[in-house]
Amino acid sequence: MAASNQLRSLKEEATCSVCLEYFTDPVSVECGHTFCLSCVTRYWEGLQNGFPCPQCRKMSQNKTLRPNRQLANVVEIVKQLQVPSATPQEANLCREHEEKLKLFCEDDQEPICVVCSMSRDHKAHTVLPIQEAAQEYKEKFWSCLNPLKTKLNNVLELHRKEETKAKHLEVKFKSQREQINNEFEKLQVFLEKEKSRYLSSLEEEKKKRLQIIKEAVTKLEEQQSVLRRVITKMELKCQQQDVELLTDVKTTLRRYENMKDQHAAYDTFKGEEEKTDKEEEVDLQMKIIESLEWRWARRFAAEVTLDPDTVNQWLTLSEDGKRVRPRDRAQDLPEMPNRFKTLVAVLGKEKLSEGKHYWEVEVGCKTGWSLGVCDESVSRENVPPLSPELGFWTVWLRHGKCEARTSPPTLLTLCVAPRTVGLFLDYEAGRLSVYNVDDRSLLFTFSGASFPQTLRPYFSPGLNDRGKNAGALHILPVKGWD
Repeated sequence: MAASNQLRSLKEEATCSVCLEYFTDPVSVECGHTFCLSCVTRYWEGLQNGFPCPQCRKMSQNKTLRPNRQLANVVEIVKQLQVPSATPQEANLCREHEEKLKLFCEDDQEPICVVCSMSRDHKAHTVLPIQEAAQEYKEKFWSCLNPLKTKLNNVLELHRKEETKAKHLEVKFKSQREQINNEFEKLQVFLEKEKSRYLSSLEEEKKKRLQIIKEAVTKLEEQQSVLRRVITKMELKCQQQDVELLTDVKTTLRRYENMKDQHAAYDTFKGEEEKTDKEEEVDLQMKIIESLEWRWARRFAAEVTLDPDTVNQWLTLSEDGKRVRPRDRAQDLPEMPNRFKTLVAVLGKEKLSEGKHYWEVEVGCKTGWSLGVCDESVSRENVPPLSPELGFWTVWLRHGKCEARTSPPTLLTLCVAPRTVGLFLDYEAGRLSVYNVDDRSLLFTFSGASFPQTLRPYFSPGLNDRGKNAGALHILPVKGWD
């Protein structure tokens, strides 16, 4: 019995797992499994991006096949051996009749014996010889392999793409991690600089105020000394007799009047302390917040260049498109549909329809200018009121007053006259913030705006005004962090 089992095991080892027949021209793949040369060749037919083992599915990059001649010799020996069957099933016998399974029932899709074919269960069924059915179904199985291989090839290709995506994602997130680390390192450096700057400014302010207080204390000490002398003299006067008391009364009263005037001056000095500690604390917080917001906005530095096709005839552009200045007389310019005819202005070339953008403009000591953004489709023929309702979001300086051109205009208080103006557009948020770069303060924010489809940067250096406003508006290069 043991010898029979060993012989059956030997037969199984000599059988191809694909065709279930004895090996023909056995070859081994990279993983070590062995198949008929024709079986593995058919299995790999049409594959290009990887070759799986038909048994374990391990992938190989190349069609590497190693002939197994020793196994071929063993197969020939096994074919000559009589391998006894331990059970009817193992000897290809019908379990019910123990007859050889020579037929195949197509209706029930199973091998049967001759006795089965004559039974009531199979008598009306279509029956084929087992060899003929085997050949037919083998061809069907092979025909099924091509779509399966194509599907496998597609799955392998998708698998490769997903692995490529994973690698790309790793690289992408690694890059983003590095970017985040770099940005926060820059932010930390910036915050340390800002901290030092504010502490230094605070120290200077403290020294300035202490000096004022020191000078005031010195004056008050002098007043105390004078007052004590006057009081002493007046007390002595009050103790004198009538005639002596009234002697030199004019000088005594004049000295008293002088003391009253000095005390009034002290009251005026006290009135200079306009803000409470709480108000100053709020002001400081606002300055710090505005400075941080301004610095953050500069990260979105945009390249802005002036558009010569829109420039008014009373303006002159530089060759690099970064400066515009008023002229003392109009120039002849080619007729352009986008050119401003009466509004003394010029637009930037850039069309802003999404995202965040920041640019800076040097205004210097000009007495008049307008800066902001406008709807690309605003009228070029007339001079409309510069307001958001008509497609203009601007801040201007006129006659010493700085205004945000809202409806009605909003007068802006300037602690420091701006020589450089920063503009930050957040299109999706509907916000345009205008900064005084010189003291890093926020001049004004247009918020909640329903921006049109396309905006353009807007520049107006004003009229020459007989040379009083001859300076240029200059678009400056901006660094994200400095």
